[in-house]
Amino acid sequence: MTQQIFFADGTTINVANINANGIYHQGAQRDSLEIQIAKDTISFDALDALTSEASKTDRLTIVTQDGDKQMQEVYDHYVLRTALTLKPITITPDTADAAAVTEDRICITLAQLTYTEVQQATQAAEIADMQAAIAALAFGGEA
Repeated sequence: MTQQIFFADGTTINVANINANGIYHQGAQRDSLEIQIAKDTISFDALDALTSEASKTDRLTIVTQDGDKQMQEVYDHYVLRTALTLKPITITPDTADAAAVTEDRICITLAQLTYTEVQQATQAAEIADMQAAIAALAFGGEA
């Protein structure tokens, strides 16, 4: 099985694993995605730059290829980066006969805006548009 994530700006990254979780962040319970990426796939700085802009993470498309089956899922408004770390991930748990196998991966957690936050952003944009139209009409221009 392989997974890729497509960002709103067209950037595509191969990912090792994606976990959907709930998280409490900025005073609200939110959905979140923990995206695990092999550390040789993208540089830490490039991933930091990519995920620091809300416009790039506002719409994420995850494509999963499992044999000849392909699934595509779209995730909107995952714009709050709550974590960006390099950490060891257990690939194979330890057993009585062998130690655990771990791999260092870049892990990024993106949290989703709440419904109220999305509505507030929409209203703020509409108010700004109305203010621009009023100013244009007041001074004889076009909106």
